[in-house]
Amino acid sequence: MTRRGAAGAVAALLLVTLLLVQPWSEVPRRLRSVSRFAPRELAVRRLGGSGTAFDRNFFAFLENARRRLPESAEGVAIYGAPQAEPYLYLASYVLAPKPVRLAPASLPPGWIAATYGAGEPPSTHVLRRWDGGSLSAAVP
Repeated sequence: MTRRGAAGAVAALLLVTLLLVQPWSEVPRRLRSVSRFAPRELAVRRLGGSGTAFDRNFFAFLENARRRLPESAEGVAIYGAPQAEPYLYLASYVLAPKPVRLAPASLPPGWIAATYGAGEPPSTHVLRRWDGGSLSAAVP
């Protein structure tokens, strides 16, 4: 089977699954949503999706952090976010392939602190700040 054929088969299987699992009344709304968001930038499509619905401001914070994150960062420690699995999962997804931890007691060497809201962790200096958050590094 060719790659194109495999992709077509998977798409057909997903469509059948969608039609079997979702209420029929839901399908037109989902199709409108897909057609409206499909041509937009990936971050905008993700913002409009259900994966960020629990805290859209947190997703905007993560996107800002991702775009400003220095290449040299070994990982990202998230401060100011709730200690809940959806926050860790979304941060890990958006900031991949960098490892992510929620509010470790101390900032690991080479890691960057991303603070959701205000109040950077102690013993760090701010690298970049924006509405809703900041990036900081350990004081040498």
